Parts: sequence; C-alpha cells; structure tokens
Amino acid sequence: MGPELAAAGAPAATGPPPASSSLLPRGAIGGRLMLSLLAGRGGYRVATVLSNVLLLAAWGEAGFAGYALVMGGFTAVLYLTAFGVEKSALTLLPRVRRVRGELTAVFVALSAGPGLLALIGIGGYGLATGKPPMWLLAGALAVGLGLNQVLVGLHRALGRPWRDVANHGVLVAAVAAATGGALLGLGPTGVLAVLLTAVAALDLALLPGLAARPRGLRRPALLRPAAGTAVLMSAGELAAAGTVSAVFLVLDHTGRAGQSGPLYLAVSASALLANAFGYLLRIVQPHVSLALHRSRAERPAARRAARGLRLLALAGPPWVAAATGAAVWWYGHAAGTVQAVALGALYVACLPVFFGLGSLNFLLENGDRHTLRRTATGSAAGLAGAVLAALVLVPWLGAPGAIAAMATGDLVHALVLLLILPRTAP
Repeated sequence: MGPELAAAGAPAATGPPPASSSLLPRGAIGGRLMLSLLAGRGGYRVATVLSNVLLLAAWGEAGFAGYALVMGGFTAVLYLTAFGVEKSALTLLPRVRRVRGELTAVFVALSAGPGLLALIGIGGYGLATGKPPMWLLAGALAVGLGLNQVLVGLHRALGRPWRDVANHGVLVAAVAAATGGALLGLGPTGVLAVLLTAVAALDLALLPGLAARPRGLRRPALLRPAAGTAVLMSAGELAAAGTVSAVFLVLDHTGRAGQSGPLYLAVSASALLANAFGYLLRIVQPHVSLALHRSRAERPAARRAARGLRLLALAGPPWVAAATGAAVWWYGHAAGTVQAVALGALYVACLPVFFGLGSLNFLLENGDRHTLRRTATGSAAGLAGAVLAALVLVPWLGAPGAIAAMATGDLVHALVLLLILPRTAP
C-alpha cells in the first residue's frame, strides 16, 4: 500500500494527513451551494413522489402495481452498482493529494464493473425467462442511476459540486417529461425508456475528467485499499436497499402483490426526509472524514456511538411495535390512497430508528478500518434480521409488516453493533 493511501485508510496511520485540501471549498458545507445541492437532490425526490401519484392516476391501481413492483424490486441493484464507491471516495479522496487522479479512475472502475456485470446478468436472465421489457428497462435504469450517483459524488468530492446540481435538474426534467407522456397515454415501458435514456446521457456526460488516469488500475497499492474500503462501506446501503427489495419480493410471493402500489407510494414519499438527511451527511462527509483523521477521534466516536446504540436497542422495539399496531388498524380500515397515507405515517413514526442508526453508522464508518469492519458486520446482521422479519410479518400483516421489517433490521443492526464495538472507558 502506498504511503499516502496507507496514511488515509490503513488501520494504523503512518503520517499526518494533508494540512489543507482543495477538495473542500469553503462553500461546500454552507450558504448558497449547500442550499443548491439540497434543492437539486430534493427537487428530484419530490418530482419522483409527485410522478408516482400521477402515474397511479394515469394507469390505475393494477397498472401502477406492476410498475411499483419492478421499481421496488430493483432497489438493491441501484446500490449494488454504487457499491459503496461514493462513500469510499468521500472518505479517502480528502486524505490524499498526489494520487487523486489515479484514485478517482479506480473509483469509476469499481462502480462501472459491477454495473456492467449487473446489466449482463439482468439481460441474460430476463431474456432466458421471458421477462417483459418493463422488467429489463427497470433493471437497466437501476444500474444507470447507481452509476449516476457515484459520478456526481466524485465530481462533488473533487470540488465540482455544481455538476451535481445540474445533473439533478436534468433528472427532474426527465421525470416531468416521462410523467407528462404517461398522462397522454404512455405506458410503463415507455416511461422507463424515457428515464433510462436521460440517465444514460447524463452518465456519459459526467465521465470525462474522472477516468483520465487509468494507470491507477494497474497499481495494487491504490486498487486494494480503495476496493476494500468500498466493499466495507457498501454494506450499510446494500443492506438497506436489500431490505426494500426483499419486502417487495415477499409481497409478490405471498399473494399480496396488489399492496405493492400503496407501499411504493408510501416509501418513496416518506423517504424524502431520510434521503435528504443521507445526502446532507454525504455533503459533509469529506470534512468529517478529514476531521476524524486529523484528531484520531475514532475511540471517542465509538464511545459516543455506544450510548446511542443502547438507546435504540432499549427504546426501539416497543416504539416500533406500538406504531405498527396502530398502522395495521388504520390500514385495515382504509382504502385506496388512504392506505398509502397509513403506511407513510408508519414510516415517519420509524424515522427516529432510521435516522438514529444512520447517524451512528455514519460516524463509525468514517473512523478507522476496525470500526468500519464492525459496521459492515452490523449491516449484514441487520439485513438478515430484516429478511427474517419480512418472512414472518409480511404474510401476517401485509404492507405494514413490510415497513416494520425494515425498522426491525435497523434495530438488529444496532444491537449487533452494541455487542461487537470495542469497550472504551467512559
């Protein structure tokens, strides 16, 4: 491992980090730029939510249910393509100077490689099993969106954040165009084709300047630590996305596919706050990573995280159980879009669990390699817990059980982290 990257990401850092970083412009965490970044990403999320409501109106519950099922089912593919690369880049790039170009090319390859494999797998399986075009397009769109988020994240980390804003402005326009087409008679396949075309064009436009130094791919001292960090940092997002995909698959295989429409509406709408919170963490991640690296604050961070984890492990289960019970009653006495409101209310009630674990996991991910490995272990345990919960709760409670399973996964994650974090003095 090269000395610069060893200092940035090895378990035992061997030298001080750079005293300053051009990757961290003064406006990156405040003022007009911060508002523009949040408005760009937030505008895209709001446009997606409004689009889903209009698509439901245009296609009816049956038509929208099929669209929601494939979009929800491919959630994990989006994050598989991202592969933790954006988070890894935002952690490592601020800590190095001389090898930034080579390291950036490595991160592009780490996302494009799994994305290409996913495309081949989706296309091969879809053609072999006779899947409809809508299924194939949804899979390709998930891959394209995953790569898109990595590319704009790399531009942001390299001091070009306005490309992130422009990218999401184009995505909003694409969503509006696709939705307008649906209101004029365009079906799900056509809508997905419009979105995929726009995302592919954006990905091609973002590539120049990121992969200009591919020789980094021939340097194991860069490739190994970057890939290792990306794999570990992908665990949390893959677990969360895998949970969403799993609950939709369980709905489909338990004869409750008709409930996928209200569930997809509720999750996409209620996730606005969660996505905004996660994006805010991404914006400040280079600064947090550099601050932790300079101060060697990993052990105090682990101690602070343990306090929050104890609170989640003790208060989370009764809170989620009570909220789920209320939502099940409301959902059972509602119909149509009111059912989506009931599910959205349950998701919002679970936000303290989602936000709490997300914040603690973020703090630990940006510590040293030991705490990062523990967060990956906790994420894997959380995914297993969520899947098991979904297998029990979804057949029993339907769509409300799906959201309860998501929250259960985070609570399992918190409990496992609490058990495996190193003990530190108070």
